[in-house]
Amino acid sequence: MLKNSHLTRTQFETLVIDLLTDIMSDEKVSYYQKTLFRNKKVSRGSFSRSLSQARKNVISSIFTVVLLSYIGVYDARPFDDYEFLAEKLKEYVSVIEARDIRATKEVLRRIEDELITGITDLATPTSIKIM
Repeated sequence: MLKNSHLTRTQFETLVIDLLTDIMSDEKVSYYQKTLFRNKKVSRGSFSRSLSQARKNVISSIFTVVLLSYIGVYDARPFDDYEFLAEKLKEYVSVIEARDIRATKEVLRRIEDELITGITDLATPTSIKIM
């Protein structure tokens, strides 16, 4: 999924670190402290730039979907399909975490098929048409 997103691996890693440290800590975590979680050592400025680029790319992607919705490419709720895929991905992770081996193989295969179909449908260039 990352390969087809508008985020680089570094931007994604930086964004996740920023989000998780804010969620997990009751106190403000400095950029210097956040840099310590990066895969390789970076400066505060580099971390800040990567975070800024990641946020800009995420916002641009959202604006793109909203703009396409405005001109009629999507129905009134353009994020429903993406929300469905996100829920399927959460279901996939929870099945893996449950570690019920008998049910896992069948359920994982079904969820994988649904994810692949959904992502393929959304990623097909010809799927972008006016409704």
